[in-house]
Amino acid sequence: MKLCNSLILLVIIVGLAGCAGTPSEVDPVTGFQVDRYAGKWYEIARLDHPFERGLSNVTAHYSLRKDGDIRVINRGYNESAGRWEEAEGHAKFTAGPDVGSLRVTFFGPFYGGYNIIGVPEVVD
Repeated sequence: MKLCNSLILLVIIVGLAGCAGTPSEVDPVTGFQVDRYAGKWYEIARLDHPFERGLSNVTAHYSLRKDGDIRVINRGYNESAGRWEEAEGHAKFTAGPDVGSLRVTFFGPFYGGYNIIGVPEVVD
């Protein structure tokens, strides 16, 4: 029984580790600047994830933490419940603070890959 549980745990760990990588066909931005990326971003499209289902007016707010990681606050309005819902997480750089390749978590030790593939130019 212990061997079976150990094998199940190993499969779960290996599977989760695969979620934190960068797909081979994706190139994260280089020359990334946190201060340009920080602030509130508005959702314009989404994949249907259970944790965002039923939410509208979804935003993500990014800010630099004292330890150099990124604080992430996702927020959306739940029309059926009549209230705002919010989740706080943090992202860690995987290839240095000037490369837009991160891993993000909202659920403790479980991280997923988060790759910034473009940052719009600022128009004055």
